[in-house]
This record gives sequence, structure tokens and C-alpha cells, in this order.
Amino acid sequence: MAGFLLFVIFNIRINSLTLAFALMLYYKGEDYIKAGIRSWEVGNLSTKRIGATIPIFPCRSIDEQLNFYQALGFELTYRQARPNLYACVRHRIVELHFFVLKQLDPANSYSMCYVSVPEVDAVYKEFCENLKKTYRKVPSKGFPRITKLNNLAEDRRFNLIDPAGNRLLIGQKHASSEVIQDDPYIVVHPSRFTNAFETAYRLAYAKDEPAEAARVLDLVLSQAEEASAILRYKAYVLRADIAISMDDLNLARAFMGEADNLPLSDQEIREVTEAAERLNELKAALA
Repeated sequence: MAGFLLFVIFNIRINSLTLAFALMLYYKGEDYIKAGIRSWEVGNLSTKRIGATIPIFPCRSIDEQLNFYQALGFELTYRQARPNLYACVRHRIVELHFFVLKQLDPANSYSMCYVSVPEVDAVYKEFCENLKKTYRKVPSKGFPRITKLNNLAEDRRFNLIDPAGNRLLIGQKHASSEVIQDDPYIVVHPSRFTNAFETAYRLAYAKDEPAEAARVLDLVLSQAEEASAILRYKAYVLRADIAISMDDLNLARAFMGEADNLPLSDQEIREVTEAAERLNELKAALA
């Protein structure tokens, strides 16, 4: 159905009532997002929307959820204690509702939704700045956390994972095919190393699966000499980023050193600007 971006795939039963949630399957989420973005584009051309979709997410604690989302800059719009704990928050990009499910395990949560925004960089900057005020840092592991902003084939996006494990994929679709072609992470002539890098990149940043991303990338890093200096540099930075997310700080430093020691021409340096910026962020995080 044109414009239908959220997929109802998960039912939670409370007091014999089934609440259907707008969720996307974790392991196939990337395929659903691709289809959803294309459907969104078609819907914008053919259908005038008159309504809105509001995700209703489970959480272990209403207070914990509200503290987090208000720290982000969301406004509390409603809260009730009886007959069931329930709360609503709103931001200019999305409205979210929460109910309590005490047996919820954030690590095994499959609740997610895609939020399409016109200026994803501005939203990301706002959220990071607000999180720093509360947490004195930008949480990048555990619950809650926020991933870095990344360019993917379909969009530019980041993931926001709240204390309950609910995931908001917040993205801005590319304006044209030219943007995708200019994406420094899209390589025109794929190779085994290239394919592994792109797969690991998606696993790390789009699906938030660092262990699997590490496994894929480690299979080809021993053959790094066969890849271009640009791709090797990006792979080293990516592997360092993955290592930090897995609390392997020594390994992270080792790959950061590999990136620093890689000789690059002036042209190559210009082509790895985004990866170089990420490397500086990682160094600052470990300082």
C-alpha cells in the first residue's frame, strides 16, 4: 500500500487484549526500509495524507522512558497512572506513546519504526547536544544509545535506541541519484573486500550488529593489501568503531593506528574526509 511505511508484525497480549504494533522485523528490517522508502516516494506523488501513524512502544518503566525522551527534547503531552500506566511524548519529527511491560528485555526487543525527516543532520545534532547535557556524553553502547550519522544507499540516517530497546531509525532520503553516486561509501567496482566492507558497514550502522559486522570484516582484513588505500583506510576506521562498540579498546587503538599510518595522497585524503572525521571522534572518545 502506497505510503505505508510501518509493518505490523508483533503482538503483545495484556489482560487478554492484543495490541498490534507498527514494527519492522529486525533481521529483515533493511529490506523493509528500502521498500518503505520507495513506497513513501510513490505515496507522496499519488496520495494526500490526512492522518498520522503513532507508534505505541512497550517499556519497563514509564519514568525511565520519559526521562530519556525529555532529555532528548521531547515534550510530555499526556500521562496516566490508572487503569494502566501510559504516557505520550511529542517532538516536531514524531509522536510516541508508551505502556509498561515489566517482563520486557531490551536486548531482545524487536520494536522499531522508521521516521522520515527533511533535515536529518539538524535532528542528529540536536539530539546529541541534548544528550551531552544530561549524560555528559553521547551514549554509544548499551541502553539507551545513539549511532553515528551514516550515508546508506537509500538514505542518510542514524539509529536511536531508547532504554527499553525500542529503535527509531531516523533518516532523510537522498534527493537524487547523484547524491548516492557521490556517496564516499559506495564503490563503483565491487570486489570481495568491497562487498565485505559494505556489508559490515550496514551491519554496524544500519542494523546495529557489531559482532556480525566484525566477523564479516575480519574475513577480508588479512587481504587488505589488495584493496585501494582509500578503502583500507575506511575499513580500518570502521573496524576501530566496531571494536569500541564491543568494548575492545586495545583492538580499537590498533586499527586507529593502522589508519593513521596509512600513506595517502592529497586527493585520497579529500576522499576519506568523512572517515577521517569519524576517526577523530573515536580518538576523542578514548582520550
